[in-house]
Amino acid sequence: MTVSFHRYGDFFPGTGDIKDIGLAEGKGYAVNVPFLNGLDDDSFVYTYKTIMEAVRQRFNPDVVVLQCGADSLAYDKLGTYNTTLKGHGACV
Repeated sequence: MTVSFHRYGDFFPGTGDIKDIGLAEGKGYAVNVPFLNGLDDDSFVYTYKTIMEAVRQRFNPDVVVLQCGADSLAYDKLGTYNTTLKGHGACV
């Protein structure tokens, strides 16, 4: 199971659409959560917790690996979000 929260649209166009859910034997084991520009902590934390709880209930994982990219933080040169370390920390 892979869950990806990411920028979507003009950034790596054609990848990470919400409809991309995996292929063949992996179908249903990919969740893409595309965000638009301007995402803030409250929206990020709410979305993250809601989706990850649903994944936890359905798949009951033994282990969760979390990789946090810094480009989602406010003022990052690549990013277009308004999230902070506090918002990311709430998800961790």
